[in-house]
Amino acid sequence: MYQSLFRYVAALLMCGAGLLAPLAQAAHPAAPLAEIAVAAGSWQGKLLYNDYASPGKMVTLPTRLHVALSQPDTLVLYFIYDDGPGKIVYGYDQMQFDLKAQLVHWRSGDDGATTQSYQITAVQRQSGSTQFTLSRQADALQIQYLLTIAASSIVMEKTEITAASPAVFRHRYEFSRQIP
Repeated sequence: MYQSLFRYVAALLMCGAGLLAPLAQAAHPAAPLAEIAVAAGSWQGKLLYNDYASPGKMVTLPTRLHVALSQPDTLVLYFIYDDGPGKIVYGYDQMQFDLKAQLVHWRSGDDGATTQSYQITAVQRQSGSTQFTLSRQADALQIQYLLTIAASSIVMEKTEITAASPAVFRHRYEFSRQIP
């Protein structure tokens, strides 16, 4: 009788282990995208931009950046700009990468209401860095970003293109950090 009971309990445990294993695995969140996971952390750098009020005049602002992953495919960016004596400006962005659909959904501003979708037109991976080329058409204006993410640097450059004029440089972020 004990042998039968033992076999019954052993069979239940084996069946239960088979049923519980997928549930246990499903309870763990997915790993972050390797291409963007290295961006998490604190960065020092600068913003170089083409002044809208005086086109062609380049302005440089010392800038700090803090990056976190809010989901396996989503970066949250918090910018702190030093805009002169006693003037600090803040920026908030969120970038969700959908590599299968080749899209980045980019939400900017502190209200979180404005989201733009950019097509990923190219991805280049080389020696520890990934460069994304992002593009979006806004009426007659094509907006293009080059975003390069590596363990020790992040570079993000925006260019605007129209059919009537050559490409116009808008801004470039350059960030670095010490790697332990």
